Amino acid sequence: MVTIGDGIHNFADGLAIGAAFSVSWKSGLATSLAVFCHELPHELGDFAILLHSGLSVKKALMLNVGSALTSFIGLYIALTVSTDLATNQWIAAITSGLFLYVGLADMLPTMIHADNRRPWLMFLLQNLGLLSGWGILLLLSLYEEKIGF
Repeated sequence: MVTIGDGIHNFADGLAIGAAFSVSWKSGLATSLAVFCHELPHELGDFAILLHSGLSVKKALMLNVGSALTSFIGLYIALTVSTDLATNQWIAAITSGLFLYVGLADMLPTMIHADNRRPWLMFLLQNLGLLSGWGILLLLSLYEEKIGF
């Protein structure tokens, strides 16, 4: 279930990146950076879950890579179909909904029911992580047009 859910999630990531690159390379770069910042800890967490469930390192790595490859399918589909503004808006709506669902249905309950000896420290660290992520996304959206090489 972890691998199937991760594959669907990575497909949505690919859709978002493809739609962003069809708008402009700056938008695509900003979206790719945001997805990378999100996916690195997410994939490490999935890898840990697969190891904890009894899979070997090789098998867990192969399942993780296989689910990650679905992002390329989403990327190619988005680059192919997102030729007009309406299609980009639909892709953005679908991927935003999937991301909100993952955050609210999967991550939030896990954060609320985390057992720890120091709950205030856990609360502080969780909120620091959320605020850092939101801050990075805010900076990316504010300064997206000023990204240059």
